[in-house]
Amino acid sequence: MAQLVILLLIIHLIIAYQCYRYSSLKGYPVKVFTVLGCVPYFNVVVWIYLLFLPELEPFESHVQSQKQPL
Repeated sequence: MAQLVILLLIIHLIIAYQCYRYSSLKGYPVKVFTVLGCVPYFNVVVWIYLLFLPELEPFESHVQSQKQPL
């Protein structure tokens, strides 16, 4: 029984780390998605949500692209 609990804890920690990694790669709030990724049974939903979210563009590159003439 203890082995099962340890396995589940390891799986939850791996999914929480994946939530942290994908949120930092895509530019979303890292703390929010990491905390949500630590909640058991909700972390898989957050992880899949992060997989399908688009990457956020930096605001500066968006402003620079508007200033360039066509």
